[in-house]
Amino acid sequence: MIGLLLRAAGLALVYLLVLTSVDPGDVAIGALLGLAVAMWLRPRRGGAAARAPVSPRGAAAMLAQTASGMVRGSWRTVRFCLGARAEPGLVEIPRGDRTPVELAVWGVLTGESPDEVPVDVDEERGVLVVHLVDAGDPDAVRERHRRTHGRLRGREGG
Repeated sequence: MIGLLLRAAGLALVYLLVLTSVDPGDVAIGALLGLAVAMWLRPRRGGAAARAPVSPRGAAAMLAQTASGMVRGSWRTVRFCLGARAEPGLVEIPRGDRTPVELAVWGVLTGESPDEVPVDVDEERGVLVVHLVDAGDPDAVRERHRRTHGRLRGREGG
């Protein structure tokens, strides 16, 4: 029961962050929606327990990576807007063995950084396409995404 309430609170928090509101009506709606979604997604009795999309260590890494990515991405975007040299463009990142859930997490986390926008998941070629404010070093971008994926899986090297 506590796990259900924690998941509901987390979902409500995401809802409020997206709205950027703490209006009591929005909080109530977020709480109701969070509870409904958490109840709908809870594992059913008797069924096989689903593997968590990220390890506990990976969840901590995900939060830290998202926060640092937002700070670094904001800095790169500010520099770009103030006229710093940059090469905007697309970078293709190998999909690797990411599951559909991991692809969704990748898209959300990548999109949080203001200098990176997920564009496409090309299933045929097995690549994830990202637009960056500065795509001047695509190999460094690929390596960063590879390391992040490894941390989310609980494997430091990726």
